[in-house]
Order: sequence, then structure tokens, then C-alpha cells
Amino acid sequence: MWRVTHGSSMLNISAATSSLVAALIHAWVMPEHFEEWWGYGAFFLASTVAQGVLPLVLVRQPRPWHLLAGIAGNLAIIALYVVTRTRGIPLAGPRMGEVEGVGPLDLAATAVEAGLILMLVVMLVKLWRTSVLSLPKSTVAGHSTE
Repeated sequence: MWRVTHGSSMLNISAATSSLVAALIHAWVMPEHFEEWWGYGAFFLASTVAQGVLPLVLVRQPRPWHLLAGIAGNLAIIALYVVTRTRGIPLAGPRMGEVEGVGPLDLAATAVEAGLILMLVVMLVKLWRTSVLSLPKSTVAGHSTE
């Protein structure tokens, strides 16, 4: 089991929890998607793993690229969700082109992912501000006093 490190804030813990909730929802529905087609199941497996690993980073000391990867990955999941509910399943598979129905579990996952994205953006801005504020003033102004 992982433990929260000294530098973890409530924001980090909330983001980690949100990612874990999204991962658990994807893990819950993964078997039925594997039954439909291996490609659908593989997508849910990849989502589960990525969202399940992110909390381990978030409760420690995430680097900007961790936050950017979390933002990009969750945006991609939400974008695919919107496409599959409005235009149909893209790319491949036996149900390609079919529009999926909207259900409470997938709405919950999408809401959690949207909240997670917002938290990751706030964390990224805070990290950026901290790093910029810790630079010498001459560096921040764009010129050196040497």
C-alpha cells in the first residue's frame, strides 16, 4: 500500500482519489467490453491502468509531465465518450458507427474525469507559479544582471 508523503496536499489527495474512482469504474465495465470485442476491452484495460497508476504519482511529488499526461489522457477519454454518444463508435470493431447509450455509471466516470482534469490544471498552475517565483528576479525578467 502506498502512503501519503509529507508534501501531499488535499488537492493532490482529491485528484488521486478521483483518478482511482474513474479507474475502478472502468475496471468494473471492462469484462463486458472484452466480451463485445477485444479492442473495446483493451481500451478499458489501458484506461484502468493509466488512471490506477496516476494516484501513485499524485500523492508523492508529481512533475509537470505527469500532470500534463493525466490531463491529456483524461481529455482523450472524455472526447471519445462524447463521440461514441453523439456520432458513433469510431475506427474499428463490430459496433463501429453505432451510437452508444448514456448511462449513470458512464456519466459518473465522465464527471469524475472532468473534475480530475480541473484539479490537475490547478496543480500544474501552482507548480508553475512556485517554480517561476523561485527563480532569481533577473531570470524571470528575461535578462541577466551579469
